[in-house]
Amino acid sequence: MNNLAFGQYYHTNSVIHRMDPRTKILSSLLFMIGLFIIPKNNFLFMGIFALFMVITILLTKVPLKKFLKSIKFVTYLLLFSFVFQVLFNSEGELLLTINHNLTLVNVGICLVVLICLFLLRKKIPLFFILFLVVLVLGVKFLEYPVYGNVLLNYDIKVYTGGVITGAFVISRVLILIISSAVLTLTTKPTDLNNGLEALLKPFGKKTSILAMMISIALRFIPTLFLETEKILKAQASRGVDFNEGKLKDKIGQIVSLLVPMFIISFKRAADLADAMEARGYVPGEKRTKLVKMNFTLKDVIYLLSIILIITIVIIYRVI
Repeated sequence: MNNLAFGQYYHTNSVIHRMDPRTKILSSLLFMIGLFIIPKNNFLFMGIFALFMVITILLTKVPLKKFLKSIKFVTYLLLFSFVFQVLFNSEGELLLTINHNLTLVNVGICLVVLICLFLLRKKIPLFFILFLVVLVLGVKFLEYPVYGNVLLNYDIKVYTGGVITGAFVISRVLILIISSAVLTLTTKPTDLNNGLEALLKPFGKKTSILAMMISIALRFIPTLFLETEKILKAQASRGVDFNEGKLKDKIGQIVSLLVPMFIISFKRAADLADAMEARGYVPGEKRTKLVKMNFTLKDVIYLLSIILIITIVIIYRVI
């Protein structure tokens, strides 16, 4: 549970925390749009967006580890994206050519390394990096002389365009995730709901229901993770090991995890519905607010800063 950052609110008395929730929602949306209109492989504008996000993180006064935890769950996706671009993007100049004869010895070494690193995955946080290093070294230096029959002859070409595009894609995804984490870490679920409802109000009365659904979903993400962790510990205390056993046993273990999760989720939904009904909540009806939202000078400055950056990017693309 402590490793989960998305959906959690972290209280500090910072400028970003005191900003209007509508400002933070709009700025996050505009920031994401701006990231996707940056010209391809333009690291100048990507650096400007990254600098703006670094300044925002410093203003939040939230520990850096909270933002790093939000990245932890997408490390494999980032690694896959980078490797995919390097292997299949043939733009630019030829940077490296790898021609190998894959033998039984190479395959055996790779399998042994993979098994060892899988067994040590809990003790090595960055085990996949070590795996790649050992794998490359094993294939490269243990290929000659060739032992055994050649199973496969492969030719890998690495181009500068693939490396640059891979780095650009990783940068974009990282900044996108961190910008989302800034919104959830600095905005209370209640304020998030009020901000969404106020922004969606011009589109109809039913938008308040949609805003409530979104805020409740964000609020219960960490709660469901906590319940899952409790169930896993309870199952482990009864001798259930989700890492071992045959396929049939693992299916039964997954069922033993899913059934309590569904029951707890429905029970929490029923309790929440009773609590909202007891407090007089009627979907779609006009309600008063305990705290009124007001735009201040810092909200205007923050929004104008993002709009200015996006405007520069659009002008650059047009010209």
